[in-house]
Amino acid sequence: MVFSAVFRADRPVIDLGDMRFSITLMLLGLWCLHPTGLLAQSPSSGENQLLSADELRRAQMVPRTYFYGKEFRYKIETESRTGVDGATFFSGHLDIAANGVRTLAIGKPSPHRSYIPARLMHYQENPGEPHIDDDLLLTYFEGTDGRVSHDFLRKLLYDFEGRRTVNSSGTVSVGHVLPAFHQDPLVSLLVDDVSIINGVNQMDGIEFVAMGDKLQTEWIAHKADPNAIRMSTTDPDDPFYAVYTSQPECMLLERRLRYPDGPLQIDISELMIFDGFRYPKKATYRAVTPDGTFGYICSIELLDIREIDVHDFEWIPPWPAGTEWMREKDRKRFHVPYSDAQLASIQQRALANARADAPQPKSSWFFYLNLGLIGLIIAMVVYRFWPRSEPV
Repeated sequence: MVFSAVFRADRPVIDLGDMRFSITLMLLGLWCLHPTGLLAQSPSSGENQLLSADELRRAQMVPRTYFYGKEFRYKIETESRTGVDGATFFSGHLDIAANGVRTLAIGKPSPHRSYIPARLMHYQENPGEPHIDDDLLLTYFEGTDGRVSHDFLRKLLYDFEGRRTVNSSGTVSVGHVLPAFHQDPLVSLLVDDVSIINGVNQMDGIEFVAMGDKLQTEWIAHKADPNAIRMSTTDPDDPFYAVYTSQPECMLLERRLRYPDGPLQIDISELMIFDGFRYPKKATYRAVTPDGTFGYICSIELLDIREIDVHDFEWIPPWPAGTEWMREKDRKRFHVPYSDAQLASIQQRALANARADAPQPKSSWFFYLNLGLIGLIIAMVVYRFWPRSEPV
């Protein structure tokens, strides 16, 4: 293999006490700087050694933690495919919770709690809500402080006619109950084991089984990482393969399962560097059945990343006005009223919408007939009483 020289270079074959070491090191450095040098074109550091398939699989069993204590802002576009006997979260709320801008915040582990706090907030362009002037409208959120979880879904009022009750809905649950969080594409791409956020490590107690020569790895110049690692089977009839970033993240960039001619399940086309680590900047995540009739396809673009103070962060935002929320523990319901000014704006918009939607009276042939008769009578009266000159 052409990269074998790289892997031998990190072995202890040089005696550090030998005076020839400095000369060898200088020559090696000049060779690396040469545009045709092998090390100038391939990973050469110890961190970027080509891992074997089993080493790469072992690395995947160690949860990544560098995203703890950060908030991510990104665009999301979703195509939902709904089957006959079911629906995903995105197919249930496609209009207001599947396309727009999101923020995802993930806290840090604490010895005093089992769950890691998290918050997911979704914004869309304001279509004209009568009581909110913000350009971006909060239409969905989920948040948990590790002990209790809140979720909120907005019902839009801009086309409200006033003849029905329209209230946004919310739920308070005990524990970590975040359905959209688990289906969020950035979570799926970034968090290699979502159970860690729930306070459980699914890898604990699992015995590692080596695959040996059933899997193979090789360097590949991927569009997101020129030094990516491709892992595939040695069986020529098995189409499976996966592409990972080089170390230290070993993040999944591309994966194909049982569809040799179908779309990739995961496809990261560009990475973003923050605080020395790489994150998916542009990517597509597909959770679709093999026949393509059910599931969802999400594309994301990561806009920015920021550090957060996990102790002072608002993991559970307040309920927006007009929300009816239920406490699942006792099924008790509560209502957050609108302010007087908000209520007046909503009522004015509802009245205007109702007038605009009211059926207009249609003119009939009888109306036009009567109008013609009236015109004829007026003409006859004018003719009858119009002054005439006497003949000379």
